Amino acid sequence: MEQKRVLLFTGNGKGKSTAAFGMLARALGHGMNTRVIQFVKAQDGVGEMLFFTRFENVTWDHYGKGFLPSNPESPIMESHRKAASAGFEEALEALVSDEYDFVLLDEVCFALSKGIIPIEPLIDAIRKAPEGKIIVLTGRNAPQELIDIADTVTEMRMVKHGYEQGLLSQAGVEE
Repeated sequence: MEQKRVLLFTGNGKGKSTAAFGMLARALGHGMNTRVIQFVKAQDGVGEMLFFTRFENVTWDHYGKGFLPSNPESPIMESHRKAASAGFEEALEALVSDEYDFVLLDEVCFALSKGIIPIEPLIDAIRKAPEGKIIVLTGRNAPQELIDIADTVTEMRMVKHGYEQGLLSQAGVEE
């Protein structure tokens, strides 16, 4: 039997989700049953979702309201917390379920760093996940507890980004 794997893509550079979706493609190539849960992101029409949801063995949901306000006390933070909380419950169930071979929690680290979901239940669910499950976590500001529990951690470092030069989000690049 294959062992459980926990992979974490973090850092300020571009490519965290892209790397994770590359792993999703590999899992699908091996016929695995997969689950993707996105936190924070609100877009329905991103390219990766449009592509991967064509596969019958991909279950995909996003639980985000878009960009978070800089003020954690902002009244609109409650809608972000509610959305993330609903996704978090789905994530915890997917992690311990035998139904999915591969679980991708996109932007979960960012949601954790902003305090809209708690870390302890996530760590517990990862520990309880069945052997053979592949767990992929993404997002900036990964907490040390996730770094410690992951067997593979990659930190993306930004050297230069088009956004700094005034380039807007573009389909096929950021979307």
